[in-house]
Amino acid sequence: MGLSGPSTRVPLASSAESCRLARGTVRQLLDRADVDADTRDTAVLLATELASNAIEHGGGPALLDAYVRADAIRIAVADPSPVLPTPRPIADTADELSERGRGLLLVAALASRWGAEPHAHGKTVWCEIDLA
Repeated sequence: MGLSGPSTRVPLASSAESCRLARGTVRQLLDRADVDADTRDTAVLLATELASNAIEHGGGPALLDAYVRADAIRIAVADPSPVLPTPRPIADTADELSERGRGLLLVAALASRWGAEPHAHGKTVWCEIDLA
């Protein structure tokens, strides 16, 4: 499907500041697209999780792509690691004091769809949120 609304692409350095950049970039994109606040906030959270995982586990800088189609918002983050992500079983994240290990569970729970695709220079992890 082709683009029907605004899109953005931004490089993410291997630093914690990149999560803030991902949040702000997706928020601005969805504000321009006039996406409702609840959907926008969900997309911002998912972009943050994908960016955080890429920075922490991806082994180098990442690239965020986000765009709005007529039927969905798509957020994708590419990084240089060939290792495809796998959500941890819920039992492995049961420690309620742990600050880690729930990112992909959030993505799986809140996105309409998500996945990961290998490519010649690593992988891309993506999610989509359906627009009503």
